[in-house]
Amino acid sequence: MVPTLKLRDIVVKWRDALQASSAIQSYCTTKYSKSPKIYVGINGKSLPADTDCPIIIIYPGEKSEGLELQEYSYTLTVGWTILQSATTTTGSITEYTGATECDDLGQLIYLELAQLSTNYPVSEVKYNIEPVAYYPRFPGRMDITVKIKPVNGYSISY
Repeated sequence: MVPTLKLRDIVVKWRDALQASSAIQSYCTTKYSKSPKIYVGINGKSLPADTDCPIIIIYPGEKSEGLELQEYSYTLTVGWTILQSATTTTGSITEYTGATECDDLGQLIYLELAQLSTNYPVSEVKYNIEPVAYYPRFPGRMDITVKIKPVNGYSISY
């Protein structure tokens, strides 16, 4: 038996964990008076409306497996977007509140996913926030890689 793991298995675990996260739910309820909408995949031709924010999107990603590999890798992307037009000005400094709130939500998402599997922890995260191009939307995204050392003859359970 060749050890393999479906990307869908990871997606479902992440989806359910983000939905059940009291930290994420509390943050979004406090800041935006509603829970985040969670999407698995997204229709790029019909993006969610501003009224749908905050949103979290899980993209199925990619994997690298094979009998000659000593370590398998699974990389999925998680995106999130908040809507916030507020600014704070103190003296000559103006800060866009959305950039901070986007980072705060991104950190909560990362921490939730990082602690999901003690056997296969997050190996690498590439994290990015776009604070300019989509104002007053503040999107972030992270590519999360999980690495697993397979054992031939055994199935992989994430």
